[in-house]
Amino acid sequence: MNARTLPILGGLAFGAFVLANASLFTVSETQQAITLQFGQPKNFFNVDGTSPGLKVMIPFVQQREIYDRRILDLAPSGKSEVVTADQERLEVDSFARWRIVDPLRFYQAVRTEGRARDRLTSLLEASLRRVLGSAQSTDIISGRRSALMNSIRAEMNREAAALGIQVVDVKIRAADLPPANQERVFERMRSERQQAAASVRAAGDRQAQEIRGGADRERAKIIADSYNQDPGFAAFYRSMQAYEKALPAGTTIVTTPDSDFFRFFKSRGGGGGGEQ
Repeated sequence: MNARTLPILGGLAFGAFVLANASLFTVSETQQAITLQFGQPKNFFNVDGTSPGLKVMIPFVQQREIYDRRILDLAPSGKSEVVTADQERLEVDSFARWRIVDPLRFYQAVRTEGRARDRLTSLLEASLRRVLGSAQSTDIISGRRSALMNSIRAEMNREAAALGIQVVDVKIRAADLPPANQERVFERMRSERQQAAASVRAAGDRQAQEIRGGADRERAKIIADSYNQDPGFAAFYRSMQAYEKALPAGTTIVTTPDSDFFRFFKSRGGGGGGEQ
C-alpha cells in the first residue's frame, strides 16, 4: 500500500460511513416511523416502521418521519362556553388524552402534532357543545358527568379515526356557572330536591296509613271474634276500659249505689245480686 492509496481508502471509508449513517436509523420504544420517498409514503425495504429497532432507507432519496408512540395530552388554553338543555350557560374546563395509532394515516391527514392538536381541540369543542348541550345543567354539575365524558370521547373517536388518532380519555375538570347565575341555579336545585323529598315523605305517609288501617281492621276482627266467643268477658272488658277512661286518678263521682255503671263492683258475677 503506497501513499497514494491511503487517501483514497480513507475517502472510501468516510463515504461508506456517511452512506451507512444516511441509510440507517433507529426507532426507540417510545417512537413509530414512516418512510417517505420524494415526499410520498413509501417503504422500499418493506420494514415495519411502527415497531422499534434499526431501520433502513435509501439515502438522499427517502426520508423518515418519526412520531411519538406514547399517550399525549390535549389541554385547551381556555374554558368552553356551553348552553345546556335547560338553557343554562356553563363554563367548562376540559382536557383529553390521545395517541397516534396509524402513523401513515396521521401523516396523510395532519402530518404534525401541532396540526393534530388544533384538529383535536376543534373536535373537543364541538363534542362538548353537542353532548353537554343535550344534558341538564344539574347532570353536568353533580350527576351524570362520567357518562357524559364517555359520550364525548366516543363522539371524538368517530372523527379522530380518519386522522390516525385514538382519543383515550376525556375529562371535565370543572363545569361552573357564571357568578351571576350561580345563586339562582342553586336555589332551583334546592327546590327540586325539596320537592323530591316531599314526594318521598308523602309516599311514606300513605304507606304508613295503609299499614295502620290494616292493623286496626285486624285488631277489630280479633276483638269481635273474642266478644262472640265469650259475651260475658266482653262486657267485663268494655266496662274496665270505661272505668279507666272515666275515672282518672283523683276523680270524684257521685252516683246511686245501684247504678248499672258499677255493676261489676257489686258481685263477682257482674250482676246485681250475689256475693258483695
